[in-house]
Amino acid sequence: MNTELTKLEVARRQLGTALALFLEDKDPVAVHVLTCGGGEIADRLAEVAGAEPFETHVLATFPEMNKGKLAVLRKKHWNALKHATTHNGKDRNDAELLGTFSDETNDHHLFIGWYDFANAGGRLPIEAQAFQAWYFAKHPDKLSDGFDPANFTSLFPGLTQVDRSQQKARLRRVIQRYRRHRDIMADSKTDPRPLILGPF
Repeated sequence: MNTELTKLEVARRQLGTALALFLEDKDPVAVHVLTCGGGEIADRLAEVAGAEPFETHVLATFPEMNKGKLAVLRKKHWNALKHATTHNGKDRNDAELLGTFSDETNDHHLFIGWYDFANAGGRLPIEAQAFQAWYFAKHPDKLSDGFDPANFTSLFPGLTQVDRSQQKARLRRVIQRYRRHRDIMADSKTDPRPLILGPF
């Protein structure tokens, strides 16, 4: 395919594969590890691009938070899922932490990863665009003051009243509908490629 493997492309591949697995209710562990890997790259690339990564918004909103605390919070499950030992070479005891992990944890990490990816200059697949709207319809409390949740709940009416499998099914239906929308798919901000990419 002759695609240059840049850091932005690496982030796209990890986030894209993670979102594809998420949409089909596949392994949440793989989703989380891929999302956090791609998200960490996207966070840095957004900063390098002169945009504000999501962590800047968090730090401004929660003055009691600092970069170190935020990093611990963002990486707690990721570290438990990818490391067998501590920095000192001792076995990690992650049983309690792993007991708090669920697929819903991935909602937030996927949102942040794609947010930073877009700010880094990446084009969003239609699946990621629909996911962002789905995220706010599911978590309207995450909207900044002044944003009307109706912009998102109208696309996903009653989303919080159905179970998780139905929530994802509704997201998949919206994606299918908008993938057939020629103007959106041809927009310069849309990456028309499939979520899971092949050789480069």
